[in-house]
Amino acid sequence: MGLFDRRRAAALPRTVKDAVPLASGERVLSGVADDTTGGWVVATTYHLAFVSPEGELQWIRPWHEAEAGTWQADASLLTVTWVDRRVRPGQWRITEPTTLQQTLRERLQASVVTADEFRTPGRKTVRVVIRQDLGEGVLREQVVAPRGVEVTDPEVAAEVARRLARLRHEVGL
Repeated sequence: MGLFDRRRAAALPRTVKDAVPLASGERVLSGVADDTTGGWVVATTYHLAFVSPEGELQWIRPWHEAEAGTWQADASLLTVTWVDRRVRPGQWRITEPTTLQQTLRERLQASVVTADEFRTPGRKTVRVVIRQDLGEGVLREQVVAPRGVEVTDPEVAAEVARRLARLRHEVGL
């Protein structure tokens, strides 16, 4: 595809649009079918959602709950990881032209107000983040620690507290 070619996304079926509840001021930005399940990944101004092939809403999550998104072009695989590591990452095979990857990046960035990170004694990176719930406008604090890092460890907890205090001060909380 050339640099100036336009990627035309297929229109979302009416049953998919109707399955995603929209708050006042919220609109659908992008959506695409998952080739593996036949379901639909739908991005709105405030949420990311998944709708089954039958048109039933399977889940909907606000953008501030998504940690990151990665696109593997060679495998046509989009993966979204969540701040809550207990929730399994979303993973979809997408071969149709779509703006979902760009929308994902933009919405994730829009939800981050400020962030900081530090390395633990075990050389793992912990992120402290203040994010905005894009639907409610509320600021939320998050601590994103990799597997094997206990945020209740006194040394880690103290550093998290210091970093969050600084971030709170920066944003006027």
